[in-house]
Amino acid sequence: MRPWRVRGRGQICAALLSFAPCVEGRKSLRVTIEADDLAGFESAARELGKFVVPPMLVLLHGNLGAGKTTFVSALLKSKGIDGVNSPTFNLRNDYNAGSWRALHLDLYRLKPNDNGLDLLPPDEDYSNAIVFVEWPEKAQPGMFALFDQTLQIDITHTADGRRTVSWQNR
Repeated sequence: MRPWRVRGRGQICAALLSFAPCVEGRKSLRVTIEADDLAGFESAARELGKFVVPPMLVLLHGNLGAGKTTFVSALLKSKGIDGVNSPTFNLRNDYNAGSWRALHLDLYRLKPNDNGLDLLPPDEDYSNAIVFVEWPEKAQPGMFALFDQTLQIDITHTADGRRTVSWQNR
C-alpha cells in the first residue's frame, strides 16, 4: 500500500499509468497526491522520480517550509544522488550522476535587480540535466526559455503535517 493517495482528475492517470503520461509530455494533466506524513511525501517524490529524466526543468512552488528541498532530495536519492542540500545561500548546487546531472536552484534570495541569468547561462548545455528551481516566481522573464519540457510542482503543508503535491507538465 502506498503511503499517499491520488486525488482529483489525475486518478486515472496515476492509477493506470503510474504518472508517466503526466510527466513525459503525452498529456498536460494535473495530478495531485496527498501524503499524511513526511514518509508518504518522500515516497511520492521517489515515485515521481522514476519519470523525471533529462532534459527537464522542474519548477517548485510552495511557502517557506513546505518541503521543496525535501522533495528534491527524496527524488534525487531515488536516482542515486545522496547528500542534497538546500541552495538557499549559494543559489545553485550541482550534482553529477555520471551520464546526467542535476542542478538545484533556490531563487528566494535573488535580489530584485539581479536577473539571475548567471545561474542558468544560455551558453551552458542542459541536454543531460534535470534542473530544479525553488521560488521560480522570482525569476526574470525569459530565464527558463531554454527548456522545452517543464514540470510544475506545487507543494502545500498543513499544520498537522500533511502535504499535498500537485504537478503538471507544461
